[in-house]
Amino acid sequence: FHRMIVETGIRDNFVVRSREYYEKVFDCFAPDHARVYIASYEGKPIAGTIAILYGNKCWYLYGASINEHRNLMPNYLLQWNMIKWALESGCDIYDFRGVPGDLDENNPMYGLYRFKVGFSGKFTEFVGMLDYVFNPFINFIAEKCITAFRELRRKIYKRK
Repeated sequence: FHRMIVETGIRDNFVVRSREYYEKVFDCFAPDHARVYIASYEGKPIAGTIAILYGNKCWYLYGASINEHRNLMPNYLLQWNMIKWALESGCDIYDFRGVPGDLDENNPMYGLYRFKVGFSGKFTEFVGMLDYVFNPFINFIAEKCITAFRELRRKIYKRK
């Protein structure tokens, strides 16, 4: 799963946590309240998800896919299996979690929104993430370093 989420993070430009982080999240809820789902094609993992149960709710926590075979749309199969698990577990709510706050079709993350809304769910908006900047200069430097790191990572990945 971790190799796939690293590939997804590079492709879709989001931060990926360490392998240990995902293992700890899973271990906190396993065995009864967490599952990892892997879709394979010709014996090779091509997509994966992590789902957790808490109370009457199931969360689609993390999703990942490799760049090959995306045309097979394995995420639909993964979602269906997670939804079935949620129903079997007595959940009333299946939460696809985050979509971009800007639902404009020009938003690079609009496809994610379209995918999730395609399951006929209800869009619920929550308060987003906010940053309080204590030191504007340090924040400026940190933002520049993060951007440079992501660009370097993308270039290295594209060479492989």
